[in-house]
Amino acid sequence: MNPTPESDKPLVLVVDDDWMNREMMQAYLERAAFRVVVAHDAETALQKALQLRPRLILLDVRMGEKDGYEVCQELKIDAATKDIPVVMLSALATDDARLHARQVGAVGFLTKTMNLMQLVDQIRGFITPA
Repeated sequence: MNPTPESDKPLVLVVDDDWMNREMMQAYLERAAFRVVVAHDAETALQKALQLRPRLILLDVRMGEKDGYEVCQELKIDAATKDIPVVMLSALATDDARLHARQVGAVGFLTKTMNLMQLVDQIRGFITPA
């Protein structure tokens, strides 16, 4: 079986201010046949989303100067990025957090978990065919 050419792999932007979370998500997603770019803060995330137009953005809720909800809102306001699906990631999985994610335009909310393979399977469900 031939490996998937790099250009055919869906591009995912992973945004998390914790380097360990970014590296772990990147490693698992790359092994699962995704191309991955990472951002460590809100401004970098917004720039990369605009420049690269990923197929999916995985966005941490709790970050430094701007939280993920604010970043998601900005992405959904911008005509160039409004159609990119955003999935919020958080260790906090309350009903209020999930509702807030939907209110700002996220298509999903996933709880950070140690079972990253299960998380990767859930992420696949959010990516629409090219």
